[in-house]
Amino acid sequence: MKELVFIGAGKFALEVARYVADASAAGPETYRIARYAVVDGETAHAPAELCTGLDEVVWEPGTPVVLAVSDTAVRRRLIDEVVVKHGLAAENIVHPSSRVDPAALQGVGNVIGPDNYLGVNVTLGSFNVLNYLSSVGHHSRLGANNFLAPNFHCGNSVEVGDDNFFGLACTVAPEVVIGSDCRFQAGLGLFENAASGLTYLAPSRIKTIKSL
Repeated sequence: MKELVFIGAGKFALEVARYVADASAAGPETYRIARYAVVDGETAHAPAELCTGLDEVVWEPGTPVVLAVSDTAVRRRLIDEVVVKHGLAAENIVHPSSRVDPAALQGVGNVIGPDNYLGVNVTLGSFNVLNYLSSVGHHSRLGANNFLAPNFHCGNSVEVGDDNFFGLACTVAPEVVIGSDCRFQAGLGLFENAASGLTYLAPSRIKTIKSL
């Protein structure tokens, strides 16, 4: 059995803990969460007896870890200042209900939840998150530290850079190229290339207007 340390102890960490439990039950690798490292500024929702402040953890090189926070900027900081700095071993976690070819996981630290589909010749870098009920079209490529909220779908031959956040139910058309460090509003349909460092909004978003 492999003992894991979760970096993060908030609500999203509990969701990822369920993915780990399901993956462990399905085998062949079995896991036990030994500790949750509470990140500064987050409210801990993990069992109190398993929680330790991130700054209090004495890291041993090679410790198996799972990055379990959702904010891409915080994730990037933790990747650089904790995982890489201390030489930790970030595990790829794949829910047994998802269709993922082993060759697709070219990096480390990816978390793939239930009922996802990765097409043929899809490749992922490191530290990407696919929540659930999402699909990535064949011959597409994701860089590193992209967070895909549930019901994300993209067509074939899409290229995604690093550190992007996609809200609920985003759709990306085939052969679109997306830069890095972007945020995409929930429900957005993307049919053109997206430059880096921008926030993309859907102009047709419905707002409630109070009647007079």
